[in-house]
Amino acid sequence: MELSFVISALRRRFWVVTLFALLGSIPGLRADPPVSNEYQSTAVLLVQAPTRANINVFSADPDRYVVSQLSVLESESLAVDVAERITTQFGEEIAVSTLRLLVAIEHRPETDIVEVTTTIDSPQKAAAISQAYVELYVEGLATSVEDQEQRTELESEIQDLETRLSSLDERLQEAMAPYLPVRGDRTPAPIPLPETVDPSAVSQRQLIQSELVQLKAQLNDLDAQSKLRVNTEIISNAPVPLEPLSPGGNFLLAGGLVGGFMLGVILALLWARFSTKVLDEATAGDIIGAPVVSEIPHYRSLSRNPLAAFQALPRSAVPTIDQLCVRAEALARIGEPLVVAVTGTMRSAGSTTLALAMAERFAAGGASVVVVDADVRDPRITALFNATADGGVPAVISNDGALVDQRGRSAFTRTMDPAVSVLGLGPNRGSAALRRDTVPAVLDAARRKAEIIVVDGGPVLDLASTLQFAALADAVVLAVPLSRQKADALSDMARQLESVRPKLLPVITAPSRRSAKGQVVRSDGAIATPGPGAGKPDAADAPGAANGTGAGYAQPGQPTAPQSAAPVVGSEASTRSGGVLFAPSGGQPTPGTGSAPGSQPRTGAGPETVAYDPPSGPPATS
Repeated sequence: MELSFVISALRRRFWVVTLFALLGSIPGLRADPPVSNEYQSTAVLLVQAPTRANINVFSADPDRYVVSQLSVLESESLAVDVAERITTQFGEEIAVSTLRLLVAIEHRPETDIVEVTTTIDSPQKAAAISQAYVELYVEGLATSVEDQEQRTELESEIQDLETRLSSLDERLQEAMAPYLPVRGDRTPAPIPLPETVDPSAVSQRQLIQSELVQLKAQLNDLDAQSKLRVNTEIISNAPVPLEPLSPGGNFLLAGGLVGGFMLGVILALLWARFSTKVLDEATAGDIIGAPVVSEIPHYRSLSRNPLAAFQALPRSAVPTIDQLCVRAEALARIGEPLVVAVTGTMRSAGSTTLALAMAERFAAGGASVVVVDADVRDPRITALFNATADGGVPAVISNDGALVDQRGRSAFTRTMDPAVSVLGLGPNRGSAALRRDTVPAVLDAARRKAEIIVVDGGPVLDLASTLQFAALADAVVLAVPLSRQKADALSDMARQLESVRPKLLPVITAPSRRSAKGQVVRSDGAIATPGPGAGKPDAADAPGAANGTGAGYAQPGQPTAPQSAAPVVGSEASTRSGGVLFAPSGGQPTPGTGSAPGSQPRTGAGPETVAYDPPSGPPATS
């Protein structure tokens, strides 16, 4: 199991881990708090190496002597002496094994301090045991090192062994005498080894020599100790504790938290392993065959009202949408309008929100934009901009690709942003007109209207026309709702989109693991409200109007004021050296991308962007 998989699974299902950790802590929270009836007392020793006479001996490793003395403090012989003293003092016998379990001896690292701590149900016994340990240890060090009786006994044993050793040497000499060569003998016989002649004497001699070495070593130790001074001392006597120990934490609570946490981790990993849904962005990119380019967090304002992506895009989402626009524009063909098809892997994947956000950011960069509603089954853009009263897609198709319907009214609907128009699906949702073979005519009309065409195609596999839009587009933005996306469905879509994979831009929408909130911003720096022109036909395409200016629309029965001719932005008659590339926040149009010299900033541009109007040219005919 790879580490990346574990991290992604825990991030995706962290709520499972949290839930089980909380459930595991319930028994500990409901249990009564523990009550302690034990007392603890500590005596402190300063353990220092003995010195010879008045000369201090310094060591490169001061802890070595202290560590060696810990074995003395923990020895059974000292525990026996302590048990005898405690039994005599309290009149109750205490076993040595029990005593050693009650006492903890700890050395403070890099110091000469040793603490002897006793924990027992009696405060007097706790203090007495700790105090007995340190006192008996110090007394043992301070025992007279000039024990004359012991010295005399050792010297007597050494003398006796030396006498026996001399007798054995004489015995061996007598045994070896017959085998020694005689003076004048020219052919002496071989001399046998003493082990062969008298093995018993040789064996006894070796044992005596070994014992003699040990006794002499003991005597030398006594001589050395007689010249040493004990420096170890008690620096803190063991006090009688007045209160019992505080409970050492609710172990049931801690155990429940840890156990619940581990169980939650296991369940989260198993859930991720056997789940049919896509785990993370990397998995989604592997299935699609194209890396995920960006991720749009969940915004409440956008989920409640998709039009907020066009009117009041959250400030924290602006850099992400800007980057997506730049990636899409990088796939454009020089000298031709950019076509971006925005689709989703399922219904409510966020394609409409993405399309509106990209359209507004393109417009904020100075480009004219047409948003085409190609989602026949759920024409939300048509409804949001009240485009049902206009001809829309059916009018364009029935009038041989013209920008107006048969009554001379524009097929496009104005929005509150004068640089953005909507080509809706009309009153009948365009279901009869928008087919796979009519997609080229729709795109051709949109190209003559604007520099950038953003198509809201809805779910990619819902309609054949959506796949056709994807095939003809320069860039295909695929909205993938990671929290609800099934792996097998995504694999099927990847196979259908294999031909457009080089221009595919997958985007993760509404991920479940975090929620982002931010301020809102639009082109004029304030929250926008639908203007009086929203929902009306675009007068720029009506006969008698100034083409491409968005003004001069004549109401029925009213005369049309003469207007100066202006080009239809992005029309075939307009002269451009190339497509206007999107300029990110605070940036400028890329040199050599079609922005004519002398272009002026578009009115209404916000503080974040600098937008440019396209150059003027000869009038266009629809």
